[in-house]
Amino acid sequence: MGADQVLIDERRGRRIAARLNLRYTGILGILVEAKNRRLISEVKPLLDALIDRAGFWVAAPLYSSVLQIVDEEKNKPPQD
Repeated sequence: MGADQVLIDERRGRRIAARLNLRYTGILGILVEAKNRRLISEVKPLLDALIDRAGFWVAAPLYSSVLQIVDEEKNKPPQD
């Protein structure tokens, strides 16, 4: 395919991509990069929408870590 990077979130897919020496990122990495490039102003509302509306699962420590990376750590993770 000639792609520089692949978008994948599944653990098995990431293992396979790593074995094939493919660079990969997931949706959380895309959100972080979008904020860093100032394409979006906040990650938290989009992350919350992924969780609440799309059924995207994110472990609480990862949720907090992503918000810390983008300097939104003051926001609390959603309650189950």
